[in-house]
Amino acid sequence: MRASMVIKVAIERPFDEVYELLADPLYFGKWAVTPDTEMEALDNGDWLVELPRGQSLIRFTPPNAYGVLDYEVFPLGESHGSVNPVRLVRNDEGCELVLIWYQRDGMSEDKFRSDAEWVESDLQRLKTLLEGG
Repeated sequence: MRASMVIKVAIERPFDEVYELLADPLYFGKWAVTPDTEMEALDNGDWLVELPRGQSLIRFTPPNAYGVLDYEVFPLGESHGSVNPVRLVRNDEGCELVLIWYQRDGMSEDKFRSDAEWVESDLQRLKTLLEGG
């Protein structure tokens, strides 16, 4: 079993509004990749993006009624990659975004923690965007 970290952020905005934004793959580029990164929609529903590790594909979970926002990232030429589980959960007038970050095969403990900190900063950037700060 791989090591994991639960990373979450409370968002003071209604669930329905937040989910609508987060279910749009283009919004992903505003908080989870560098702002100048272009995302190109492909015919099969995947998205082509240039990441620091090279061209990659991102596949998003289709919009649903359960707050599931999972996505997977994988190298160009492959058909699948690691799934990043993401859930948006109602919390009174606001909501919480929860992401489980897994340690990948061959990843050192230091790299795992460093990447988790990066993801946490992404979620904080998202919170700021969504709350208008």
